[in-house]
Amino acid sequence: MAASRGVIAFCLLGAGSAAAATVAVQDIVVTDREDKDSVLFTADTISRLDETSPVEAKGNVRAFFGEQSLMADQVTYNPVTDIVTATGNVVIYDADGQIYFAEAVELTGDLRDGIATNFGALIAEENRLVGSSVVRRSTGVNTIEDGAFTACKVCREDGSDKIPTWEVKAVRVTQDKNEQMIRFHHATIKAFGVPVFYTPYFEFPDPSVKRKSGFLAPSIGNSSRAGFEIELPYYWAISDYQDVTFSPRYTEELGTLWKGEYRINTHDGGLIVQAGIIDPEGVVRNNSGQIVVVSEQSQSQLNSYMNNAYGDVGPRFHVFAKGYREFDGGWTARFDIDHVSDKTYLRTYDIEPEDELREAIDILQPDRLENVVSFTKLTDDTYTDISTIMFQSLRGADDNDFNAHALPRIRHERRYEMPVLGGDVTFGGNFLMLNREEGLDSMRAIAKATYDKVHTTKHGHRLRGFAELRGDAYRYRDSDLGVQACRNDGRTSNVNGMIVDNYDLCREFLPRDGTDDGYSVTRFLPTAGLEWSFPLAKFTGNASYIIEPRIQLVASPQEDFTDDIFNEDSAFFEFDAITLFDWNKSTGFDQWEDGQRMNMGIAASANYTNGLNISGAFGQQLRTEDSLQFDEDTGLGDTNSDYVGEINAGYGRVFSMTNRFRIDDEDGTLRRLETALRGRAGPFSTGVRYVRTEAFEEINDQRDENLTVSAFYKITDRWTTGGIWREDLDEGRTTTQQWTIQYSDDCTIFSLDYRRDNRLADGLEDNESLTFNVDVIGF
Repeated sequence: MAASRGVIAFCLLGAGSAAAATVAVQDIVVTDREDKDSVLFTADTISRLDETSPVEAKGNVRAFFGEQSLMADQVTYNPVTDIVTATGNVVIYDADGQIYFAEAVELTGDLRDGIATNFGALIAEENRLVGSSVVRRSTGVNTIEDGAFTACKVCREDGSDKIPTWEVKAVRVTQDKNEQMIRFHHATIKAFGVPVFYTPYFEFPDPSVKRKSGFLAPSIGNSSRAGFEIELPYYWAISDYQDVTFSPRYTEELGTLWKGEYRINTHDGGLIVQAGIIDPEGVVRNNSGQIVVVSEQSQSQLNSYMNNAYGDVGPRFHVFAKGYREFDGGWTARFDIDHVSDKTYLRTYDIEPEDELREAIDILQPDRLENVVSFTKLTDDTYTDISTIMFQSLRGADDNDFNAHALPRIRHERRYEMPVLGGDVTFGGNFLMLNREEGLDSMRAIAKATYDKVHTTKHGHRLRGFAELRGDAYRYRDSDLGVQACRNDGRTSNVNGMIVDNYDLCREFLPRDGTDDGYSVTRFLPTAGLEWSFPLAKFTGNASYIIEPRIQLVASPQEDFTDDIFNEDSAFFEFDAITLFDWNKSTGFDQWEDGQRMNMGIAASANYTNGLNISGAFGQQLRTEDSLQFDEDTGLGDTNSDYVGEINAGYGRVFSMTNRFRIDDEDGTLRRLETALRGRAGPFSTGVRYVRTEAFEEINDQRDENLTVSAFYKITDRWTTGGIWREDLDEGRTTTQQWTIQYSDDCTIFSLDYRRDNRLADGLEDNESLTFNVDVIGF
């Protein structure tokens, strides 16, 4: 078992000891040591001439001293010298849980100090440290000669040697349990048995430590926008409840982005902050204040500045943060901050929230960031929220960054059980004051009472009754600076007291006469409804079937407030099978669904014991009169709405399909289609997602049609390759191409990723990048 063989010798070190018996036929206790602590021996045979002579134990020997123990084929203990000598498949179980293997050891009686040959250690169950010899000290520092370390498996299932994916070999290795570090002197790093790197010295945290400061695996890449880049994270474990990760990213053409993450978690709160800052290289101003370029590499960056009217060129930065603090009385303070220095910062440096903050940016509002600070209280029957919100625009057309502030937003609801009628009644209120640096200011107060009761008859009919009384009060200032979309839908609308047919699309609000500066509006919004459904189920030996017809009747006054109320919280709306039975389909408060209508549909599902499942739904809304509350592109508002539905199917992990659609009620045109297919066959897996929408005209005056295809192939148990392709079918161009090849085993993950971004947004050019990432377990 020469040390030059590295950690593969561990297979032999552990083989014999693993088979050692644990049942002894004789035992003896030695208590004549100077410190008076006892040493207990168990073995097949134990012999001793007298009380001062050595104890000799043979066959399945186990020696116990406090929380430490030793196993070997043969052990001799000399009480005079207080020396334990063990040979043959020696295993030492340390008090801290580490396990040491050796062919022969010579230790003090307390098993703390000594020397071992052909040494091996199992650290934190998966990490292996071996050497030709080790000097073990009670100070907690072990010195290993001709050492090798790896977190990879070194034994096959049949017990034969296996070359590890990586290992570190060194002339001398020091395991410092006090500082919880492993240090290598004159070290060579090997990959698949081949030397790839030499260093005279390096160290990393002991793998038995869950949190320890040190460098993390780097990320290396190259892109057409940033040139060569490398990111080398350093983790700093400040305490048991807080840490910092510094992740500076050097780029050849854009400079160095200094970024990192801070985390703290206590018994009554927590905080996560991810931030970064960069001082762009090669961009300065001359004496006249004009931007000039001093390095050719910065030309594309300068164009980005010029095209988007940044003004002064200075440090660019981002801050993503989320935290909370709990107080007595059930109150919790929370904040969620997302702020960037300018509109194209995220795209330029490919920045996004990571890990716990990955969902911090609202995907439904990609053109803005929200910053929220709130105080909330939630009980079984009440909910209170007091918030302040700041919106940062990412649209190039906006001159100001923070274009809106909600100071404050107050919401409160309280639920009561009705003692006689049954059901629940909820009283609630909402107050919002929205201010803009340049633009419309608004104030909104809402009070409402809602009643809801569900009853199921003995024959299985499910009946639901609901009602709501709601009153709104609005106050606007600088209304002539507001934005409200006009319709181009063939229907009539009241504009300044005039009935106008099919007027052109516009993005200017047309206030009533004499209200250029501001005005007030109040409205009373009562709603009542009844819903019926009748779930029918059938069960057979190999399947279950459920079909449920459903009808909902809703009555509200037929009133149009679109020319009085700015729609600021309900601009994004989707009519589909999921929202069909929302009796108020608006996503916020500004928009309100009026009139008398009936929502009707049917849902069905079939589930088979072989893993096949099929489900679907289909429905439509009927109205007594047309409504102007919703734009025609939503499929709502006419006496007959568009048809909406979904079809889903799956077969275990082999295949799945989700399909949502909306069909024009007049000509059968497919107005919206969203289909996702996923399949798996042996080592091959693929996915297809197709989306076709007719976008709201006030947001985007063109159809949106996209196709995304992904395919991955597992070449072997360790190698996987595949990619993603996104196509903008409406514009006839590829927006994203991504390809990856990855190697992974029990201790290492290597990945090589290629990505091409061709979204042509924000004045930025195409970007091609090639990135290499490595995640090494054990470092």
